[in-house]
Amino acid sequence: MAVEQRIGRINSGDVSLFYRAYGTPGRTPILILHGSNYYDSYDWIGVATALASDREVVTPDRRGWGESQWSPSKDYSRDALLDDVLAIIAHMRWQKPIVMGHSGAGPVIISFAVNFPDQLAKLVIVDSQMNRDEDATTGPTVGNPPLVFESIDAAMAHFARLKNPPRMGLDRERAQHALIRIENGYMLKRDPDNGNRKPIGESRSLPRRPAREMWAELAMVKTETMLVRGLQSDRYPPATVERMTKEYPQIRQAAVESQHDIPRMAPDALVAHVRNFIRTS
Repeated sequence: MAVEQRIGRINSGDVSLFYRAYGTPGRTPILILHGSNYYDSYDWIGVATALASDREVVTPDRRGWGESQWSPSKDYSRDALLDDVLAIIAHMRWQKPIVMGHSGAGPVIISFAVNFPDQLAKLVIVDSQMNRDEDATTGPTVGNPPLVFESIDAAMAHFARLKNPPRMGLDRERAQHALIRIENGYMLKRDPDNGNRKPIGESRSLPRRPAREMWAELAMVKTETMLVRGLQSDRYPPATVERMTKEYPQIRQAAVESQHDIPRMAPDALVAHVRNFIRTS
């Protein structure tokens, strides 16, 4: 039977989150969080559909990305992202989903597993760079101008130049979904202040969870975990693979023939590895 896609919205903190949902209640549901340059739930339609043959799968747009609202308080802190995960799980009335994250979502799902170990069944990290601080920011954190291109082709060319380009740099139809037509061109559907980790206004005074270095936080994860990495990805140089293998032997590793954009370049292999990892869930 064909798996249909549903769309919806969830209120979380000061934003409205857009999400895509697939499948019907059955085996342990899966929550997939997309990466950050430039990805959103659109990039996971194929993988989510394939995984939803016997369970529910949800892929939200991160706050400030895609069809989700930009945060009025510019709150893109780790705490806000964790609260978004909790809001999605509560909205879906799930108990302990499998949580999966690609690229820049890696630090978020690792932190989720540490801070809320009783709220997930398994953890799947997809090509998230371990030796980079995803919370580090350079330059102004608020007041950044939006990224505007004179044409769709110009936007595609911008992303195609990246060493491991995302799908929107190669697929025109995908690029159109990531852009908004404005008077002087096409604006990327991403808050230019998405790197801000210190919210403005009342949110500034909210209590914050401990901030930890990514490797150290990974060592605190007690949930069964799998890492899927691309053999041609620039996120996993030999030194990182060696450290992961030596210091984290409890984490299952799977490698696929792909650059960083695994859901585009190796969707079938990714689905196969995930299904094998969660086969008893």
